[in-house]
Amino acid sequence: MSKLYACIISGRAKADKDELLFAAHQFSARIEVLDDGVLFDIGGLERLIGKPDQIAGKILTHLKTHQISGNVAVAATVDTAILLARQNKGLNHTVASPDEFHQLPLRNLRIEKDSIGIFNELGINNIEDLRQIPADDLINRYGQDFKKVIDVIEQNGKSFLTPNIKESNVAWSYELDMAVEDFEQLIFVLNHGLENLFGQIANYGLSTEHLNISFGLSNKTKRDYEIKTSFPTLERPFWLKLVNLRVSLDPPEAAIVSLNVTAHFTRPRPNQRGLYAVSRPEPESLLLTVNKIKKLVGEENVGLPVLLNQRLAKPFTLDVDAIPEGRDDGAAPSSPPGIIAFTWYHPPVRAEVLVRDGRLVFIKTRYFSGHVVEYSGVWKANSKWWDRSWKTQEWDVEVETGGVYRLCKADKEWFLAGEYD
Repeated sequence: MSKLYACIISGRAKADKDELLFAAHQFSARIEVLDDGVLFDIGGLERLIGKPDQIAGKILTHLKTHQISGNVAVAATVDTAILLARQNKGLNHTVASPDEFHQLPLRNLRIEKDSIGIFNELGINNIEDLRQIPADDLINRYGQDFKKVIDVIEQNGKSFLTPNIKESNVAWSYELDMAVEDFEQLIFVLNHGLENLFGQIANYGLSTEHLNISFGLSNKTKRDYEIKTSFPTLERPFWLKLVNLRVSLDPPEAAIVSLNVTAHFTRPRPNQRGLYAVSRPEPESLLLTVNKIKKLVGEENVGLPVLLNQRLAKPFTLDVDAIPEGRDDGAAPSSPPGIIAFTWYHPPVRAEVLVRDGRLVFIKTRYFSGHVVEYSGVWKANSKWWDRSWKTQEWDVEVETGGVYRLCKADKEWFLAGEYD
């Protein structure tokens, strides 16, 4: 695909910034805002519209139709497009031809005024005149920095388009004619709102994984919901189901009179997952399933287990705010690091332990018996010394018959709390 850039320069760039962005968004998602206009990538539009001059004409027609002030230039490099568009600054609704580039005056280039004065005295007034001088002679005379000027006049494309749109979200709001008590009646309205929002996000070439929804209520208050996923998506049916589940878990306390939805930008999820990627369920399915389970058993009973850095009988807790990861960056799945799992015995298995010279020597239970090969410890079973006194001591032991176990002693009783897998 050939590189192609369009530039719109306007004498009213600051006042018409939104209008210029609107025009650029009709043709591209990669846009750089300039001090006096906008620059955008239109590579690939040749297949849809035609030759560069036809694309420029299409952009100019759009400006005229929407009464947006500006001059248009289309070129294969960033510098060429900007210089051509700025050549007609002060005029309105003109299209610069690529053939005009070689006739641009040297004052349009980043050359010091003293050097331009010398060039003019020598009869070198435009880009075509400067191109006739060997590049090595110019670099020897003006230094390596002058190579940047040479790259511009040779149209070598050393500059890059840098998208710099500062907006980080888009919002949509709707006022109802009458209050609605059941949120499910508003799904049709919300669907229209999401269609509007996601259309704008798609124009930026981005996606979203974060929505803020605010309901204006009939009792003059507001009810806010923050909905996040662990992956970006613009699938409206998925978001509608997710919002409906979230609101049904914690419905507003009064009738709804208005809606406001804000979608935050993020990078889109790649579609190509690799030729040999393993087939697996879509992350949307996992997240919806999790929310359905929350609706059945309660939000406080669904989450991710999190290990605690403490010596407790069961050193983990449940993080109800965590969402299972569903990211898919297209890379082949890597082998997970080695993990030691632990199986708890319910109830604990009683044991007889032979201790000799302060060392664990032999363990016998109703299931197995054997000499202790290696062990580590002793540890106290409770990290929270301020809650209760130390009562249990623990060791990790390896038995010759196979297996690594958690051996505990409470008072004078020995037992196995569990086994490492």
